[in-house]
Amino acid sequence: MPRVDGKTQVYAVLGDPVHHSRSPEIQNAAFRAAAMNAVYVALEVPAPGLRQALDGLHAARVVGLNLTAPHKEAAFALARERTPEAEEARTVNTLRRETYGWSGHATDGIGFRAWAAEAGIEARGRRVLVLGAGGAANAIVPKVLTLGPESVQVVSRSAEHAQSLSRRAAERKALARITSAALEDTATAWDLLIRAVSVESISADEDRWWRAHAPRAEVLDLNYGPRAAESRARARTEGLRYEDGSALLIHQGAASFEFWTAKTASLDAMREALRAASGGN
Repeated sequence: MPRVDGKTQVYAVLGDPVHHSRSPEIQNAAFRAAAMNAVYVALEVPAPGLRQALDGLHAARVVGLNLTAPHKEAAFALARERTPEAEEARTVNTLRRETYGWSGHATDGIGFRAWAAEAGIEARGRRVLVLGAGGAANAIVPKVLTLGPESVQVVSRSAEHAQSLSRRAAERKALARITSAALEDTATAWDLLIRAVSVESISADEDRWWRAHAPRAEVLDLNYGPRAAESRARARTEGLRYEDGSALLIHQGAASFEFWTAKTASLDAMREALRAASGGN
């Protein structure tokens, strides 16, 4: 257990829900490995209360925060300054306390690049399907475009959100063909699925998109642990290679740690903490 005293630095992840988050385990492991007197906790904050929570946590001198659903896009607007990654994504999942307010960063895209490389997932020349158009998808799509895909299609329950993300992606003038669709639309073929939605269950509409996969297609699911159980089973049924978001959690968390502390996080310590929290699996 981390030591806690009057000099302990406090960090937190805010979300609703947030009980499933393994960020406290991995960040506390990183603090211990760096011999820091710091503690990281999970705080459930409903969407309407985010501004009030950020004001209170800043006043209480909380040093750094992570944001998970549904707060990433709202946090972008509430940050006093933002990194280039946050400006590109129009979303924030990491905040660092400054005297004048919160400085915002987006580490999901950074984590995605590291995750894909670590897992040996190749996007070059492939048809990439991104399910979801929320905060994580907004951070990840620009990074996907740097990997040389043939095409990127953004699909969301909200056609408007999917169109908005695809329009911003098209402004990057990437060589890839960029399109969007609503989840209820006719499914089209894909080689790599990036499941960037927080919902655990696969609806009938989403299932149609799963069945449109090409041979030797692969799935990267941002959910992890029990929240990834249904999509993991669905991938197995279709005979698809599947990676859950455990490695993404580690890499985006390490990028957050560096943003807060200017130190390099121990990936080994974070991985071991996640394994222990997951029952050794």
